[in-house]
Amino acid sequence: MIFTFTANPSLDKLYILNRLSIGQYNRGRVVQYDPGGKGINVSRCLTELGDESVVVGFFGGSTGDYLIQELESRNLKVAPIHIQGENRSNITIIESSSDQMTKLNELGPIATYNEMNFLLRFIEDNTSEGDIWVLSGSLPPGLPNGFYAILIKKILACGGIPFLDASQMWLIYGYQAKPYGLRINRTEAETALGYRIPTDEDVIKAAQKFQAKDIGLSVISLDEKGAVFCRDDKIVMASPPHVSAKTVVGAGDAMMAMIIHGYRKDWPLEKLARWSVAAGTASVMKEGTSVAEFDLIKALVERVQIESR
Repeated sequence: MIFTFTANPSLDKLYILNRLSIGQYNRGRVVQYDPGGKGINVSRCLTELGDESVVVGFFGGSTGDYLIQELESRNLKVAPIHIQGENRSNITIIESSSDQMTKLNELGPIATYNEMNFLLRFIEDNTSEGDIWVLSGSLPPGLPNGFYAILIKKILACGGIPFLDASQMWLIYGYQAKPYGLRINRTEAETALGYRIPTDEDVIKAAQKFQAKDIGLSVISLDEKGAVFCRDDKIVMASPPHVSAKTVVGAGDAMMAMIIHGYRKDWPLEKLARWSVAAGTASVMKEGTSVAEFDLIKALVERVQIESR
């Protein structure tokens, strides 16, 4: 089974307007409502790939109830950890005159140690040998910096296989708990390692350094330049085709979903890299938090350039 964990779910609203004027009244139209949060995005992408997953997360208030109902209406399984407070709403604004995107994210409700312990018991009661856990995204207020590290250690103790996509202190603590998979961007890698990695060669060395920390698969995204994949002392650089990008929201989550899909199918690293970058590329071609269709991903695969090191 695949479990995706979202600590800070959201109701994502996509607004389209001609031009965003700061300090003035703006009139736009809401074109899309979607359940949001990185783990939820991964589950939505996995569904498009034909993989079943369970959405686990902290859900609270009427917004949390709506998110659960909406996810279930999209044929996703949900295992909510109920918390006090109201789940956040995030707003994405796209200017039609410039195609520029502005994102407004709330902090989210406070989560407590009691709710963290409920989650740990859920992991212990439901994780079987070989189950995959995807831990991704920001945390709501109230949780410790070592939160993801605590989850990773519990998942490993239960025989599960954790994948991590995080930032800031949550990443610094989390990757040292030795998840199997790590998918981060260049800036996050710099945060984790504590130094700049300005060149492609530096990125390769950084990916190898993560592997030296007993991480089985490390992936460092390079935005429009693609990503570096490192596994079993093998390095692959995957470069995407040039496309018209509408948003970067969810691109890393689409890549993570394809990484999980390819891992379960035991794909060689070159194939996993090619399809994962194609998935991320397809995602940026969609508006807001729309999920890229499999046919679009497939059409991009052969246009991804692969360089093995």
